[in-house]
Amino acid sequence: MVAVSQSSENLTLTIFTPTFNRADLLPRLFDSIKSQVDQGDPVEWLVIDDGSTDDTFDVLERFSRERKDIVRSVHVENGGKHRAINLAAKIARGNWIIIVDSDDRLLPGAVREVLDKVRLASGDSRIAVLRALSLFPEIDIEHSFNVVKNPCQYADWVNCQSSFDTTEVVLRTALLMNPFPEFPRERFMAEGLLWHEIDKTHLTLFINRRWVECFYQGDGLSAHSARSRASSPRGAMSVYAAMLDSELSPRLSLRSSINWWRYYYHAAYQYREVVREISVSVAYAPFGWFMYFRDRLSDR
Repeated sequence: MVAVSQSSENLTLTIFTPTFNRADLLPRLFDSIKSQVDQGDPVEWLVIDDGSTDDTFDVLERFSRERKDIVRSVHVENGGKHRAINLAAKIARGNWIIIVDSDDRLLPGAVREVLDKVRLASGDSRIAVLRALSLFPEIDIEHSFNVVKNPCQYADWVNCQSSFDTTEVVLRTALLMNPFPEFPRERFMAEGLLWHEIDKTHLTLFINRRWVECFYQGDGLSAHSARSRASSPRGAMSVYAAMLDSELSPRLSLRSSINWWRYYYHAAYQYREVVREISVSVAYAPFGWFMYFRDRLSDR
């Protein structure tokens, strides 16, 4: 079921939220958005409900009644965040899309800052991603981007600095050009695939400002990253293949090669068939098998 406002005009910014069973947390995010977006602003909040079984539908209906000028919600069968991003790229009205998870909130003043930055970035056809900092109140760490030049390739950043969770604002056309592959029965794919694919044609602008406050959930994707990859191994293989197709440092290339084989074995076990598309040297296969074997032991 889809709840939308009647306007179909292009906007500057879509605040996009994929959600699954977060009815109790969505009000915090909604409050942080509605307090910053006035009627007539070129901003919408697009929520894709990924098959929730709690009260998410009713909560979103209430939001829509209160602020029908900005709230749109789409309800789909559970398929994972990467599928929700693919759908958002197709139906968003904003030229730029900021991804804000349902358990987070926008910091005061963030919307105005994002609008200012995307208007400036729109004048540079090389830029397709704005990458800003995130605030983690539960973690006593302050990050900053240490890139040598800015804008630059996403790979330049991960090569020079240990990566950390960030806030991304993405050009909608770049999302349309680089959809996530969708594999049957798999519901997880890391967003790193998207950043490495966009890296082939565009640059990233790094911004040392915090726009989103993040709250990790015990049952969230971040808390179970390795297990999520193991349950969706073809997606994991696609991510590491995209990384290996990028200009990574020898250290990261080595790790990506081993992990590709790690999830190759997960795919072979899960689907009971040999995965024939071998895109990584077999020299790394024994190390990948060891990682796979360790995963299996930890699941017992």
